[in-house]
Amino acid sequence: MIISRYLTKEVAGALFAVTFVLLLVFLSNQLVRYLSYAASGKIAANILMQLMGFEIPYLLALLLPLGLYLGIILAYGRLYAESEMRVLQACGLSMKQLIGITSILVTLVAIMVCVLMWWVNPWIASQKDKLIVQSLTTENVLDTLMPGRFQVSSDGKRVVYVEKISRNHRRADNLFLADQSKIPSEENGSWIVVSAAQGAQVIEPVSQDRFIEARDGFRYEGTPGQNAYKIIQFKKYSVLTPRTVMHSMRQQEEGIPTLKLLRNHESTDLTAELQWRFSIPLSVFLLALLAVPLSHVKPRHGKYSQLLPAVLIYIVYMNLLFVARNWIEQKTVPGMIGMWWVHLLLFIIAMLLLMLQSGWSFRRKTA
Repeated sequence: MIISRYLTKEVAGALFAVTFVLLLVFLSNQLVRYLSYAASGKIAANILMQLMGFEIPYLLALLLPLGLYLGIILAYGRLYAESEMRVLQACGLSMKQLIGITSILVTLVAIMVCVLMWWVNPWIASQKDKLIVQSLTTENVLDTLMPGRFQVSSDGKRVVYVEKISRNHRRADNLFLADQSKIPSEENGSWIVVSAAQGAQVIEPVSQDRFIEARDGFRYEGTPGQNAYKIIQFKKYSVLTPRTVMHSMRQQEEGIPTLKLLRNHESTDLTAELQWRFSIPLSVFLLALLAVPLSHVKPRHGKYSQLLPAVLIYIVYMNLLFVARNWIEQKTVPGMIGMWWVHLLLFIIAMLLLMLQSGWSFRRKTA
């Protein structure tokens, strides 16, 4: 019991430290990505913190298996390097008992990952989509603009610039808007450029379409490189703003409840998402099983000597899972094979390493 608590404490400490560091790194990466979306007008800046909060459970589900995997290697590697594990083995601790002690913490982490993958993350995915759509349809369009910066639409056919935005984000000063015309007969395409002293958002009450209402400005229309163009001076001019929403088929699948996926598991379009939700909890057990023999180091080799090959194995394993998922989505492989061959491959590698570390060999078996 004392040995079990000691080993569990060592692994748990390494697990929390590794997961915390990885979470900070990935959250920083996500923050940079969302800031770029806000700068380009794809999302409103006032929902950044809510989106970052939604990212924490999603990242935890992916990072906990990696954190446990590296935590076992770091904790047991230190015990091997400092000869503590050899003392424990001399006192009767076998490889089977070591795996049994490790499985207690592994099971707890797997349950946590199951809860995140099967219930929490699908709910978060649906809420995140609703938040983004709501922010771009009901919030002020000026919330997606950054003063003093030219912002280009995703299709490259619209450029918006405002010099200054009021504190309540209701009015913009020195508005510039360039919109490319969609006339197929023109090779370069004509552009409509609006320059105004002020601008504000207006919502049409019936259709709920959003317009940027420019005041006291000029409207220029023409084709670059040609002298034929029009200039119109106006007191008030409204420009329809398109509703740009980040959306994809995979985002829709991520928001489907797990029970609904199980009821529609025969649909090939949902097989990849269903197997992915089961693969991550399964990877907790497989990576932990692999980490036990990989943590074995010789006293003079250093406690981090096995870290590099362990990371390389994890990278290959996760890349194979992503490849297998894409193959299912593209119907390259049948759903029965799916991602299971990747897990089987890792299980075989883990079992071979366990056998080799336990001193098992063909000669001994035949003797």
